[in-house]
This record gives sequence, structure tokens and C-alpha cells, in this order.
Amino acid sequence: MKRLLLILLVLLTVGAFAQSERTTDFGGIVSAEGEVALGGPWGLSVEEELRFDHNFTQFDRWLNSVGVDYTCLHNRMNIGLTGDYIRRHNDRGYYENRGRLGLQVTYTEEYRRFKFQVRSKAMATFFDERTGEHRVNPRIYWRNRFKVTYQPMNSRWKYALSTELFWLTNDPKKGGVDNLRTVLSVDYRLSRRHYISAFARVDNELGVKAPVDLFYIGLTFKAKY
Repeated sequence: MKRLLLILLVLLTVGAFAQSERTTDFGGIVSAEGEVALGGPWGLSVEEELRFDHNFTQFDRWLNSVGVDYTCLHNRMNIGLTGDYIRRHNDRGYYENRGRLGLQVTYTEEYRRFKFQVRSKAMATFFDERTGEHRVNPRIYWRNRFKVTYQPMNSRWKYALSTELFWLTNDPKKGGVDNLRTVLSVDYRLSRRHYISAFARVDNELGVKAPVDLFYIGLTFKAKY
């Protein structure tokens, strides 16, 4: 199974590397996630994330996120609303504050030990105009992700592979699909409520003159209550 996931990861990204003049960068992500059941179909989630890039030498962003979600259709569909605060290093060389709102719908089907998941998410990022003018504010993306998860019977391990397309919807000069994200992850259940996840992520820029391929390795601690 591990070999199959690795082969799929290569196939999903090989098309993006066919373009010339691509550059690469490497980084790391450390995060913590928590989920709390509010009763019935409602749930609350929180997340903290630190991200580094420029070959692990630069602190790229700090993200704080809180969300609420509603589950229906016999746990097959989940509708979620998230709000984020981001402290992000920008192209002009300093850090700026950003706000983000997201609305997502996720549908899941299971077959034996496999879980197939499709997520569609609308995401609006608001920039602080006091730190400089922005051509488009907010910047709105429509993100679509397909994810496959496999967990062996009676195992603490869980494996997942996902691919996601980012479509910038409201920029007349840079609209369209501009990023492909592929994630390969391995989760380990520490206890009934606590998990740890290690992952490798590739972000491939699309449709730009000098595209960048960003390779991340990351570690996430998860708790569910």
C-alpha cells in the first residue's frame, strides 16, 4: 500500500514539472489541531500552524484558525465555516496581517478499509491596505480536493493521499487555476483521543512565467474530544 501511494504521488505531480524555468524551495510545517463535539451534529475546531520556507531559513507564516461544522446525511456530508488570522511574510520583505473566511462542503464514502472524500471550499483572504495596495482585496479562491484514506484492520496506522486544485476566481490579470497541491500523510493513533500525523506536501505553481515548486515536510498533533 505504501508503494502504491508513493507511485500515485509521483504521477500527480509529474505533469507540473514538465514546464521549463521552474525553481524549487523547501520548507517545514508544525501544527496542532483540536476538535470538540458540541452535541448532536455540531462540532468546533481550532488550529495553530507555524510554517517555514526558503530552505527552512525563513519564518513564512503563523496561522490561527477556528471553525464550526455541521454533519448530515448519516455522517457522509460535513458543512463547515472557518475564520483565520494570519501573520504572513509578503513579497515586499515584511510581515503583514491577513484575515480569511472559508466555507466548505465535504462528502465522504467508505468501501471496506478505504475512505474516499471530495471537498469543495470557497476561501476569501482579506489584506491590510495600510501595509500596501493590493490589486484584488479580498482574494477569492475556489479549492477542490480529492482524498483517499486507507487504514488496515485493527491498526493504529492510517495512510492518506490527496490532490487539490486552487482556482483564483476574481483577479482579471491572474485568474484561473494557479496551484496544484499534493499531500501524502501517515497518521498514528497515540490514544483514543490523540493522534500524530507526518506528511510530505508539494505545491506546484501553474500558469505563471517563473513557477515555483514548494516541497514541505510537516508534523501535526491532533486531539478529538
